[in-house]
Amino acid sequence: MRKALIGALALGMFVAWLGVVAGPSAAATAVPSWSERQTVPGLTERTIWGRDQVYVYRLPRNVTHTGNIHVELTYAPADGDCFLYLLGPVAKGSQEWQVCPGTYSQGFLSLWPGQVVDYSVPGVLDQDAVDEGVLGDAYYVVVQAASAASRFRLSGYLPRMKAGYTDTTSVDSFTRFRFATPAAAGKSLSIAGAPFGGPFDLTPTSQGQVECRLHYPANAGQRTVDTASASQKASFEQYVYPPLWEPESDAIPVSQPTDPSHWDLYDLNRHAAAPLAGADWYGLQGAFAVQAAGPWLPRQTYHYVPVLWLAAAQPYAVAPAQPGPPATGLRTVGYKATLLIPQNLRLAAATPRVRWGRAVTLKGSLAVPSAATPGAAVVWAPPGTPVTVQRKAGARWVKAKIVKTGVKGSWRASIRVRGTTQWRAWWPGGAGVPAEYSLIKRTVVRPL
Repeated sequence: MRKALIGALALGMFVAWLGVVAGPSAAATAVPSWSERQTVPGLTERTIWGRDQVYVYRLPRNVTHTGNIHVELTYAPADGDCFLYLLGPVAKGSQEWQVCPGTYSQGFLSLWPGQVVDYSVPGVLDQDAVDEGVLGDAYYVVVQAASAASRFRLSGYLPRMKAGYTDTTSVDSFTRFRFATPAAAGKSLSIAGAPFGGPFDLTPTSQGQVECRLHYPANAGQRTVDTASASQKASFEQYVYPPLWEPESDAIPVSQPTDPSHWDLYDLNRHAAAPLAGADWYGLQGAFAVQAAGPWLPRQTYHYVPVLWLAAAQPYAVAPAQPGPPATGLRTVGYKATLLIPQNLRLAAATPRVRWGRAVTLKGSLAVPSAATPGAAVVWAPPGTPVTVQRKAGARWVKAKIVKTGVKGSWRASIRVRGTTQWRAWWPGGAGVPAEYSLIKRTVVRPL
């Protein structure tokens, strides 16, 4: 979710304002561990172990009067992205809360990177009398990072009663209370999310179905998923964005299933344990089809974003009991993301660096449709199927070597190089079966 850069003057002033605080800790923003393998014909399984963060700020005073809650989120760097929304009460005295209507990604600040929420409080639910007037309602501001690490600051105002008044709708009894976090001017907070690039960019090179599985909570350091129980500790969302997507221009294409239980914020985004590969887990499971004439195209690079939505202040009791209010402050929760990516022709490895005149080793595999009909099952290519290894020559791709597949469609090539080279593999297809291309890998040649 990248935004266009703003004017240099406004950006310089904003970076100077936020520059007094160091960025997020290395532990919070370190590149997660990840791996890839292909045990099923044509389907690359990528496993990401990572951590995500959310910041929850309870407004410092209860809202005791109708009027506007105004929240400004400002952040740096400019090509990062944070967003916010507002949580409010469901009923008087209730420990439940909901996303206030219309506050999810409501608007953008024009002077520097940031977002703004303006929410018209429809009424004060808790009007129990206290010395100052009425007890009022608690509201929470939620900040998420959708692109690597950001430094941010919250400020705004909320409607309050004048001391001693009890009429929550009269203009005469109205006043505003201003807030800011951090309280000290010129200070900022830090938050981290999934970065662009690396394991979070996925490129389906073939037609088929991409699947995104998100397990949580998890211990990313030890690469273990917590045992499923009735006490779910956190909630996540997951998205896949197309190339050059701009949030101002269109709706977000979401990779989750259409079943609203997978992304219903009103119901805390909770999910019961569901079987997956013989184990119980908490999480999300979404999929979308990659087709030559569809919205998701082969050989396009998409960006995957797992987003921690909330962590509960107290774990769930026995489902479907409510966990109470959200945990405040900066929360960090681990996750395991599994991406299943259609890649029938895979260039799994190419020697990344080699001395001039030495040989580069390239390895991969080929899977082909079992029949020339749409949706046919994909199987390993028969032994002896020719695969062409190509190198980039200017703007063209030229043949470097032809190899033949072995067991389970595997192939291997050894080619001498005299300069830095980009590689890909190509299979011409057949009757009714489209050609296949691999991802591109690069070999850097060092001098003797």
